[in-house]
Amino acid sequence: MKTDALDPISSFQYKTFLDELLYADWESPFSPLQFIGRLTLAEASRSTFFLNARCFLKALAEQKGASLTATGNLNRAFVASILDHLNLDKPYREMLLKINKAINEMDVWPLHLARVICEIAKLVQKRKKQIHLTPAGRALLAGDQAGELYRRLFIVYFGEFDLRYDFHLRDVPALQPTIGVILHRLDRIARDWIPVRGLCDQVLLENVHEELRATMVYQYDTEEWILAGYLLNPLRRFVLIEKQKKTEWPGVDEKDSIRTTELWRKFISFPQTQNN
Repeated sequence: MKTDALDPISSFQYKTFLDELLYADWESPFSPLQFIGRLTLAEASRSTFFLNARCFLKALAEQKGASLTATGNLNRAFVASILDHLNLDKPYREMLLKINKAINEMDVWPLHLARVICEIAKLVQKRKKQIHLTPAGRALLAGDQAGELYRRLFIVYFGEFDLRYDFHLRDVPALQPTIGVILHRLDRIARDWIPVRGLCDQVLLENVHEELRATMVYQYDTEEWILAGYLLNPLRRFVLIEKQKKTEWPGVDEKDSIRTTELWRKFISFPQTQNN
């Protein structure tokens, strides 16, 4: 990837900036990558992941917690009580109801994933075979705290949660530590529609791209499918990217074109390069 295609700065300066992105503390006010927590509830609610996480937290608040099963999952009664309120794609919801007589937490992956992220974010905690809101979780449920809740969920999802848990089909451990660099490159090249095919070559560091390609063991594997599983699909659930063609299939594939959204430009900032 040519650095001069992105930034009118020297190669040395650009490499220094990339190093800063790689080791940035996302919570620091001095980070080269900033996530702005000033979104309104309406803006944050464009995100299906945000809606499902907030729905889960609200249900815990209203029901004063939930009992856990012997295996540590949410009980069926709680899952049933929240199911109609979750933001699920229509085909997914129909399939879920068709193949399950009784629906468990692990059957509803978007709910399970929201619960896992909320636990890592310390918005909920387990106590004596029950799960409850923490004071932080209760505080971030307020409508005027929606931007901070969205910010917390994003930082935990991409920075603390192991992305391989959500996409375990191919193991690319070097990808997640470089997300700051990937976001910066997407910020510069995807402000208008850009094909997904060939995107890995433009946004991944060379060693990460090589590791990703090494996991392509079957003839129908594509690097774009793996990148989408790790990063593009989650970014789309946060409504930070969008795809050009609207289809029933919720995921991103190599035939799509994507671009960053208005929400991206409100939420993600690179102060050192914002005037370039």
